[in-house]
Amino acid sequence: MKHLIMGTAGHVDHGKTSLIKALTNIDCDTHKEEKERGITINLGFSHIDLSSGHSVGIIDVPGHKDFINTMVGGACGIDFVLLVIAADSGLMPQTKEHFNIIRALKVKKAIIALNKVDLVDEEIAELAKLEIMEWLEGTEFEDSPIVGVSSISGQGLDELKQEIDHIIPQIETQKQDQFFRLFIDRIFTVKGMGSVVTGSVLNGEIAVDDEVFLLPGSNDKLRLKSIQRHGKVVDKVISGDRAAFNLSGIKPDDFERGMLLSNQELETTQMIDTHITLFENSVDIGVWSTVVFHSGTFETQARMHLLNKDKLRPGESGIVQLVLEKESILIHKDKFILRNSSGDKSIGGGIIIDAKPLHHRKRTQKLLKELELLVDGILNEGKTAELILIELKKENLPLSLALLKDRLKMTEEELLQEDKNLKGVSLYPNHIYIAEIAEWEIVKKIQAFISEFHAKNPMLTKGLNELELLGKLGLNKNKVFKEYLPHLLQKMEEDQQVKSVFKTWALSSHKVKLGKKEKEDLEWLEQIIKDYGPQKPIYVDINQAAYQRKISKEKLASYIDYLIQNQKLSQHKGEYAHIVLVGKYRKELLKILANHKEGLFLQPFRQESGLSKKMLPFLIEMFEAEGLLITSEYKKENYKTQITELGLRILSL
Repeated sequence: MKHLIMGTAGHVDHGKTSLIKALTNIDCDTHKEEKERGITINLGFSHIDLSSGHSVGIIDVPGHKDFINTMVGGACGIDFVLLVIAADSGLMPQTKEHFNIIRALKVKKAIIALNKVDLVDEEIAELAKLEIMEWLEGTEFEDSPIVGVSSISGQGLDELKQEIDHIIPQIETQKQDQFFRLFIDRIFTVKGMGSVVTGSVLNGEIAVDDEVFLLPGSNDKLRLKSIQRHGKVVDKVISGDRAAFNLSGIKPDDFERGMLLSNQELETTQMIDTHITLFENSVDIGVWSTVVFHSGTFETQARMHLLNKDKLRPGESGIVQLVLEKESILIHKDKFILRNSSGDKSIGGGIIIDAKPLHHRKRTQKLLKELELLVDGILNEGKTAELILIELKKENLPLSLALLKDRLKMTEEELLQEDKNLKGVSLYPNHIYIAEIAEWEIVKKIQAFISEFHAKNPMLTKGLNELELLGKLGLNKNKVFKEYLPHLLQKMEEDQQVKSVFKTWALSSHKVKLGKKEKEDLEWLEQIIKDYGPQKPIYVDINQAAYQRKISKEKLASYIDYLIQNQKLSQHKGEYAHIVLVGKYRKELLKILANHKEGLFLQPFRQESGLSKKMLPFLIEMFEAEGLLITSEYKKENYKTQITELGLRILSL
C-alpha cells in the first residue's frame, strides 16, 4: 500500500473545505474564528479510505491571500494536488497563485475539481471546463482529469474518488532508507498524554520508542511514545504519511514555527545556493534583492544574490545564492517559494542545489561552470557523479562514503553506483573519495614540508613521519584524512615522488652530501661516543666538547641522527651508544644470564658485567624491547632480569 498525501489548492470560497468534508465526512475547519468568518485560516487535516484499500492523507489549505504562508507550509509535503475551481467563478487570483506554487514545489500530478456545478447550467459548466483546459495547456497538468462536483448535492463525488484511486499508481514512491524528517505544523497538549505534534513525513521512517531531535534547537533527545496515522494508532510511519506524535521531553514553549523533527542532529544553515524560476506575473529581479523565503513551515527574510545573470525577468530561471536572516534545517533538493519583501505576492520558487555553499563574493566563470553542473545534476536524474565531484571540490579534503551520504542526502547504493562514472576523483580503499585537484594541492604541500625538512637537515637520509605530516597539514584530528594519508603516500612512492626511509618519508631525489669538515666532525663524534666503553654517553659532556670544535647544538643533533641512520649508533628512547659496543655487550650480558637461569638482581648483574650503573639499565631496556630478556620488579628501583627463549636462540647462533 502506498503512503500518499493529497493537498487542496484554489481560491478562497471555491469550496475546498466543503468538498473535503463531503468526501471524507471530516470537517477541516475546527477553529472558532474559521467558523465565524466562514473561511479556512489554518491547515486542515483528514483522510479518505478508498475502495481499493488505499488510505490517502489530505491537507486542506487556506485559499485567502493573507494565508499563503500557511498554504505553502501545507503544500510542501504533498504528493498530488486537488485543484478546486468554482464553476460559477472560474479562474481567480489565488487559483493562479496556488497553481504557480504547486508547480514550483515540483508536484507532478493533479486532479481538477470543478466545484459548485449545481449552481450553473451545463453550458456555463462546459465553458468553465474549456477555460481550465486552455489555461493548463502546455503545462505538466494539461492532461489532468477535470471532474464536475458538488459538495451540496453529492454530484461527481464517486467519480472524484475513482480519479483519486486511478492517480495513486502513477505517483513514484519515495525511498525509505533516508533519514527521518518532518516539519511540524501543529503542537498541542492532550490531557493525560502530554505534548502532541503533527506534520507530514518528508523523508525516511520512524517508529514508536525511537529517539528524535527538535531542530533547530537543543541536542536533547525526545522519545516517541505513540504514533497515529489517519486517526489510528500505528507502530511506525514512513515518508508520504500524515502523522501525529505523542512526544516525551517537549513542551509547547519549546516550539517555534519552522521547526522540524529528525532522527539525526542535522546542521543548520543560513546560506544556500539555489535554482529559481520567476512566475509569469512576477517582476524583474536584479543582482541583489530582498525576498521572503518559505520552505515547509519555515519562513524568513532573505538577501538574494543573482549569480549567472544581471537581471531575471518573469518566467526566466537563474542561479541564486540566498543569505537567510534566520537559521534553518535545509538540505539539497528541498523546494521553496519566494515572495516579495512585503510578503504579499508570490514571485517565484525553486530548488536548493547546495545547502552548505561557500560565500560567492565574485561571479567568476569557474564558479558559474561548477554551479551549472550542480543544477544539471540536481534537476536531471542520473547526474550524481557531478554532484559528488562538486561536493569534493568544495571540501578540498578526502571524504568517506558515510560523510558523502550525509552531505548529499543520498543512499550508499546511489553513491556506490557512481564509482565507475566518477571523473576527476581519486577513490581509495574503504571508499574514501577526494577530488584530484584537491589531492594535487595536498601532494604539493607534502613535498614542500619534506623539502623544507631536508633543507634544515641536509645530512639526514630520513624525512617526516605520518604523524609529523598530519601536524604540519593541521589535520591530526581529521579521522578520514588519517586513514587516507598512508594510501596517498604509497601512491606518491609508486609515482617516485617520495621514498620510505626508517619509517619516515623523504623525497625520492634526496641524497646526503657531506663536506670535508662534516666528514671529519662525524669521525670525531663517532670515536668520542665509542670511547665511553662501559659508561653511558653523557650528552652534556659531548655537547661541551662539540662546542670547542665550533659545532652548534643543531649541527650536533644532525650528526647524531646521521650516525643513527647509518647504523653507527644504537638508539633507545632518545638515548644512544655506539653500535659496536652495544653488539659486544649484548653477547656478554646474554651469556651471563644464560648461566643464571633463575635471573639476576641489578646489583650482582652490574658487578658481573662490569658496566656502569647507568649503562646497564639502558642496555637492559633496549634488549628487553628486542625480546631478548625480561625483568621483574621486586622493590622500588630493584628488579630481577632473566634471559628469554629468544635470547637463548640468539646465543646458539
